[in-house]
Amino acid sequence: MKATRSDAAGFAEVHEAYFSRVDPDAVRAWKRHSEMTVNVVVPVGHVRFVVAVDDETFQEFDLGPEHDYGRLTIEPGIWFGFKGGEEGGLVLNLANILHRPDEADGAELEHFDYIW
Repeated sequence: MKATRSDAAGFAEVHEAYFSRVDPDAVRAWKRHSEMTVNVVVPVGHVRFVVAVDDETFQEFDLGPEHDYGRLTIEPGIWFGFKGGEEGGLVLNLANILHRPDEADGAELEHFDYIW
């Protein structure tokens, strides 16, 4: 199981890699980075990522070994959230900068009209 390659499309230099466990049906939304390019892989379980194209349009990405196994890249300035599948999941973020709390915004779940 490969997380990424340096010659992969959309690959950004990795300065920090960290894991986040997502409990079953747990929702973590909404977040937007001002500088970080998020590169996520789900090596265990299932996690649905939702990217807000605008206030009413969303793209869904189901990641995990039993689903679309691959890397999802989310550019800075894009609102996104995610939800754990029936058994939860493990998210690996291969971040292009070191984590800094001041470079990300958060919004309440109700900020967007999306039904999880």
